[in-house]
Amino acid sequence: MNTNSIAKKFVYLSLIFGILFMVLTPPFQAPDEDSHFKKAYVLSKGNLFPDVQDGKVGYMLPKGMLDYITMQNNKGGNLDEKFNYKDMYLTERLPGEYGEQKFDGFSTAKTNPVGHIVQATGIVFGNVVAKILDIDNPSVLYFLYFARFFNLLFYVTIVAISISITPILKRTMAMIGIMPMSLFLAATVSYDPILISLAFLACAMIFRISFGENQKELTTAYIVILSVIAYVFVVIKIVYVPIFLLMLFLPKFELKNKKIYAKKLISMGIIVIALYFITKLIMPSGDTSVITEDAKLASQQMQFVIHNPVKYLQIYFNTLSSMKLFFVSTTIGTFGLIDTNLYCVFLGAYLFIMPIIGIAETSLDNIKVKVIDRIIVFISVSAAIFGCFLAMYIYWTSILDNYGVGAGAITGVQGRYFIPVIPLIFLIFANTKLQKVEKLNKIMKTIVDNFILPSSIILCASVVAILLRFWC
Repeated sequence: MNTNSIAKKFVYLSLIFGILFMVLTPPFQAPDEDSHFKKAYVLSKGNLFPDVQDGKVGYMLPKGMLDYITMQNNKGGNLDEKFNYKDMYLTERLPGEYGEQKFDGFSTAKTNPVGHIVQATGIVFGNVVAKILDIDNPSVLYFLYFARFFNLLFYVTIVAISISITPILKRTMAMIGIMPMSLFLAATVSYDPILISLAFLACAMIFRISFGENQKELTTAYIVILSVIAYVFVVIKIVYVPIFLLMLFLPKFELKNKKIYAKKLISMGIIVIALYFITKLIMPSGDTSVITEDAKLASQQMQFVIHNPVKYLQIYFNTLSSMKLFFVSTTIGTFGLIDTNLYCVFLGAYLFIMPIIGIAETSLDNIKVKVIDRIIVFISVSAAIFGCFLAMYIYWTSILDNYGVGAGAITGVQGRYFIPVIPLIFLIFANTKLQKVEKLNKIMKTIVDNFILPSSIILCASVVAILLRFWC
């Protein structure tokens, strides 16, 4: 397959199936979509600063909007609950109720606005369209679909650029990009697709300065873009920052002059710190310093981990072992409010095919990865995954009934959190010897060049699963 066509094929497939996911997924039947939409909505109204009422951080929102979102959320988890096209159609076309306001504290209220700028832009654009079409008081559902669509467009654009510029793992990156879970997230309102696509872009840029023929230096443009991505990770989900550990070892050309390269890396750090403090000055969090009960429990949980590191490691590895199927499902394809899984036969097929394609492609790319580089990649990936579990143990497990401080298991972690670092994993298995065997080389080329087929089949199965779950 022509490498220039890989990005195009990704765009076609991701838009076709992404739009199907966007339309077929009922409103607020995606993980945390209610909180993400609320944050995007208040940002679209220019409201950057949350308030505090009764010890809760939140915003004033239309009561009609809150009632509709609550009604939709209550349908989650019941596999017998079906949605009606007529109801969706009328709800989308009828005017929304925005008169009475009510304070609402939601999980993303204190989140840095950068994670919801794309979705908020979609809502603003929806308002422009409404004025052009003389639509008075567009409904919540109307705005939701604009927010979803802009999220999808951003994701597709950034991942397509990543596939275009990376000199290695183009097909593997495309396959992960059109993985059912990836596209499902991209087609709903969430900052996850923002993080996934930016992580792919960061990986592609690091790969290019490390393995590319035409890009050997860390240019000023690359420094700025990578710094912005690092900043987004710091303020939204800091667990992905370990991706940048690769910059300490992989760019061999740059490492020939360590002093100059060190200055470039320091300049990146300065840009990240500057962006952080500038946004703090421009967008202060307001009077949200109140210490809530949740914050107290999180602090106690952190102290537990600090004083019991061995016990926490046991909890971590036991959780990994006991929830393997859940993590695989929520990485490859779990829809709705984590209540609609692909059949295990498709999960198994994807879990089998994707590593084969990834390992085969790293061999065909003929890249040399030293032992120390493999170790750094392993540490980078492991640190990101470990960070996901640690964050959820401190901030989520601590506040749940039947769990709490010192709980013997970690809850709240889903496989979708691992997607941003999956492309890195295949560097560990890079093997230049495999492509030297002629017969094996031909087999690997055939497998890699036809990655679109299994991806398309599993995407079709995903669409059927969503149809059966919500509409049939």
